[in-house]
Amino acid sequence: MTMNKRYKRAALPIMAGLMALGTSATNVSAQEQYSFLFSDHSVGRTVSRLISPLEVTLEIERAGLRISGNDRSEICAVFRNLTSNEWSGGYRLTDRDENNTHASLRIPGFGSVRRCETLNPQMRYYLVLRRHGSGV
Repeated sequence: MTMNKRYKRAALPIMAGLMALGTSATNVSAQEQYSFLFSDHSVGRTVSRLISPLEVTLEIERAGLRISGNDRSEICAVFRNLTSNEWSGGYRLTDRDENNTHASLRIPGFGSVRRCETLNPQMRYYLVLRRHGSGV
């Protein structure tokens, strides 16, 4: 019975370490969804959000586009990195309540990147981000 107690005591630190390792790995690749709400759907309208360490601004670049007989709008996102560290990961800008990323994104330290999508015209758009690697 003493052998069993020693085994349990020795296993606790190992299990705690493995659980911490699993937690940090989950945080590194966690996907988060953010909602952006426009007050009206006019060309030139913008809405910004701080999604640390990024500042993200969505702009209605063009509206009233006809694609396959349907109205579409060109929505652009400007991603500004507020730190000296490169930000890399996945992103998705969409008009649907989605939780998956589908494109890669790299933003140099203190740099910015602009990405545009042709989407259904509406007041709310969604941005999904998934960061690669660790660090701030």
